[in-house]
Amino acid sequence: MSTVTSTRAGSGPDPASGVALVDPRAPRFGQAITALGLAAGVVLGSPAFVYGIAVILVVSAVSRWRLDLYGFLWRNVLIPIVGRPDEREPASPHRFAKLMGATFSALASVLLLVAGATGLGVLALVGYAVAAMVAILAGVASAFDYCIGCKMYRQVSFFRRLGWV
Repeated sequence: MSTVTSTRAGSGPDPASGVALVDPRAPRFGQAITALGLAAGVVLGSPAFVYGIAVILVVSAVSRWRLDLYGFLWRNVLIPIVGRPDEREPASPHRFAKLMGATFSALASVLLLVAGATGLGVLALVGYAVAAMVAILAGVASAFDYCIGCKMYRQVSFFRRLGWV
């Protein structure tokens, strides 16, 4: 993955190219929180964790990343501890992956809400399964820096360049 050298900590555009850049450690931080929150919801059987993570991710996506709790925590709490990044990379693949996480965690939340309202245990199982899938993918991305959503973004971009999408 190509990186751009910069010392800025935010995820704003690079003045030279106009492309939004991000500290490569920041998405992994958010993925870790997502994985832990959703895993806690699944293991404890508590939909409140799933709802909370879904709200955080959906608000970030709907606000076009202006109200990003993970980004706020990264910039204001962790950057003073770990220091500014030496390199930055394009934010678009990470934002696409976060959008996918928001979509599927919202789906899990809706399934859990409907299951609670109707008493259909099958919907709760499906909701927890979707939440577990997002938790596993976020955990893999956080621990091993292998982001399926980022890979999907690159594939969609490839097909868009070919004129297929």
